[in-house]
Amino acid sequence: MTPKVALITGGGGAIAEAIAIRLDKLGYDLVLSDISKEKMSTIVSKLSRKPELIVCDQTKASDVESLIGMIQQKYPHIDLLVNNAGYTKVGPVLDMDSSEIERHSMINMISPIRLIHGLVPLMLNRGRGAVVSIVSIGSIVALADSALYSATKFGLRGFLTALHEELRGTGIKVSGIYPAAVDTPMLMHEALHGGSVLNWVNAVKSPDDIAKAVLRGAETGRMEIYVPYSDGLTSRLAAVFPWLIGRLSPILKWIGEKGRRRWLRKKGIQSISKN
Repeated sequence: MTPKVALITGGGGAIAEAIAIRLDKLGYDLVLSDISKEKMSTIVSKLSRKPELIVCDQTKASDVESLIGMIQQKYPHIDLLVNNAGYTKVGPVLDMDSSEIERHSMINMISPIRLIHGLVPLMLNRGRGAVVSIVSIGSIVALADSALYSATKFGLRGFLTALHEELRGTGIKVSGIYPAAVDTPMLMHEALHGGSVLNWVNAVKSPDDIAKAVLRGAETGRMEIYVPYSDGLTSRLAAVFPWLIGRLSPILKWIGEKGRRRWLRKKGIQSISKN
């Protein structure tokens, strides 16, 4: 039997590693893409099958098109596309260099759409396949100091919602994963550099929690999967009544700040102020 093939972007990160380990156990041939081959290489020893590592800078359309071309040329089919790469820089948007607009847009929204546009036709040829994208609760509830991140994730969510309907009945499953805080270097950066304390209102999830959600999305094609599930309820409520966030902000920030400090203490970091 021909092994299934999966492409995971952001392939050098903690979430990608957890996804790769689970897919490897299921017998997938893996293709990992990331801007850093060195980071991807650290995952290889944890897999039973050697993955293909492709360097790709998702801020460059030419790199993404080259990645699509390599997949199309080398593999007769692709069974699973996992859009995992993501980027955020926290802080007031007006204080940022204008180049951050394009950087956020390319990594979080445009490149994932390009990959879907280029690779889903390979799935359609066989009448089966799955697209799973790591989105964010920030795509539903926009937070101060994360304006560009939220805007680009809002865009990706909208695209996935429409794509889910466009591909209905084709055999192609489309799913978005909506985590809150995940224990990654990105979260640590936010914890130490002024990211929203609302990230820590609930318990921080592990990369493997997200990996399990990805497999569930690939299997079921559920349009939106929230990690944790309770965040889906609260986020949808906030989306319908956006003024709730402002009203509840003081108490939520107090809870979140306590959670942030507690999480940092578990990491061995003491008495770090929010700013």
